[in-house]
Amino acid sequence: MLGKLFLAFVLVPIFDLYLLVKIGGQIGTLNTVILVLLTAFIGAVLARSQGMAAMQKVRENMDQGIMPAEEILDAVIIFAAGLTLLTPGFITDTLGLLLLFPLTRGYFKRWLRIKMANWKKSPNVHMAYQHTEFKAWSNPEPRSHKIENVIDIEAHNPDDKDGPLQ
Repeated sequence: MLGKLFLAFVLVPIFDLYLLVKIGGQIGTLNTVILVLLTAFIGAVLARSQGMAAMQKVRENMDQGIMPAEEILDAVIIFAAGLTLLTPGFITDTLGLLLLFPLTRGYFKRWLRIKMANWKKSPNVHMAYQHTEFKAWSNPEPRSHKIENVIDIEAHNPDDKDGPLQ
């Protein structure tokens, strides 16, 4: 996980900066700045229009009583595309445009669904409070071995003399 964060927040901006300097040397500094601002503006307009369309689909499905899972996933991806398009640089602009176009967004959605299915297979969160259980990304089959990195928490009510909540 740390490697992915390093890649996202250190290496990509360094390559973006390198590419900006190289392109600035070829077409000029002012033209490079104009090009970066133009892609940010066009990306913001496209992200706004597609985001509004996705939210309209969410509302329509909610009004019909249909769970808008696909539309919410689209809205999240469009939001991420808008963020990458507003970040200065040609690599991030390319990634943002790829996330914004419905055809390439479909490929990313399929990849994201596979990742989510893999996340569901390993339990990460399990809470129990007053005979109510909440499991997030949990595997329905019980594990036969103890998980070492789980923290058990008991809630105590200071007014209750009986002990911890069950």
